[in-house]
Amino acid sequence: MQTSNIDPAIDMLTKRFYQRLAEALNHRFPAIPVPVAPESATLDDFYDTVHKLMREHDTPALGIEHGYRTRISDYGVVGLAIASTGNLAEAMQVQADYLAIITDTKKFRYKITQQGSLIALLIEEAQPGLWPYQFVLEREMGMQIRCFSDLEPDLKLADCTLNLPYPCPTSPRHYRELLGCSVRFKQAAAVLTFPASWMEQPLKTADTILAPLLAERCQTILARMEPAANWVQRTRNHLLQSPAPMQSLLEASAALGVPVHTLRRRLYQEGTSYKDVVLEVRMQLARQYLEDTHLTLQQIGFQLGYSQPSNFQLAFKKYFAIAPGKWRSGQRT
Repeated sequence: MQTSNIDPAIDMLTKRFYQRLAEALNHRFPAIPVPVAPESATLDDFYDTVHKLMREHDTPALGIEHGYRTRISDYGVVGLAIASTGNLAEAMQVQADYLAIITDTKKFRYKITQQGSLIALLIEEAQPGLWPYQFVLEREMGMQIRCFSDLEPDLKLADCTLNLPYPCPTSPRHYRELLGCSVRFKQAAAVLTFPASWMEQPLKTADTILAPLLAERCQTILARMEPAANWVQRTRNHLLQSPAPMQSLLEASAALGVPVHTLRRRLYQEGTSYKDVVLEVRMQLARQYLEDTHLTLQQIGFQLGYSQPSNFQLAFKKYFAIAPGKWRSGQRT
């Protein structure tokens, strides 16, 4: 029996898109039946589902509804990395750096410029002529405005203006009420403008210790985003993407979309166990943190899910046959 080789990052992204689609339909278009996601659904499956919905039903502003329901907590470790930055400018840079982890970047491009006292975020097609263009534009703009609101609830969204390059498919009132900003249609391009002063807005969730650590995690995920050849790699990639690398077998199996006994069996067939994969990921991250950050051993242990610093140090020494402090100082043979 063949198993799916979809990477967990893409798999989780697809499941989130389907979940938010169900929420948007239930709220905005309750008379339309919610589509059932295919087993091991891909992003192409999701866009085919949206295409069918838009062809068979009148669904104005579906993309806006879909995007605005995406919370920063949906982004996993990338959301934590964004929220831990010092201000909105840094947050948007982290978002841009790791955009491929949290959304489908094959269909569009982001471009940020300053126009006098305003910042302009332009979204344009990466592949001209794709049918879900309007849905994708609305979804990405809705996600961005929701991200602003999640990061800094005190921002006045009424100071934003959203330009969209097509006629209004319904009353503009729904757009304004949902997003809280001015929306203009039949414009030259899809552009969101907001005050440049926002960029220096300090974030209440800023964390100078966590920020570089989380950015390192995101970089690791981005480098590994390729089709997973086996279940060991899929499980490993999932743990790296998750906010906390220590999860129960039940949590991991649910996220990967397989029963507990199936995941356990597949890992066993590939010569390992879930416990061993978790340990490998924790030790990989521990080594990176020791080499690339100034976090204390206690802070590293806490980030890796160890309740006591001594437990982390014993696990590291058993795994690498050297104490973490000596590893950091370069005393390796």
